[in-house]
Amino acid sequence: MKPVDQAVRDEIVRQIADEKSVAPRDIAQALAGEGEDWRKYLPRIRAEAIELYHAGELSFLRKRKPVSPSGLKGVYRLSKPVAAE
Repeated sequence: MKPVDQAVRDEIVRQIADEKSVAPRDIAQALAGEGEDWRKYLPRIRAEAIELYHAGELSFLRKRKPVSPSGLKGVYRLSKPVAAE
């Protein structure tokens, strides 16, 4: 079992809590310090989002429709769990 990146997980949960979808970029920018490159957070965000997806705590969205994260490339957003995945 992989260790949890709690700071990343907490930020994901916080940002999806208000019933809207969020781009991984927005989460990364919130985590990055002043002058820090936010892009380095993207792999960690994706890894934690996949764990949350498998736990049933969030959905990956593409064109506003829920999708599986396996093999997902390109633009996606994260949201609270959505039915019909």
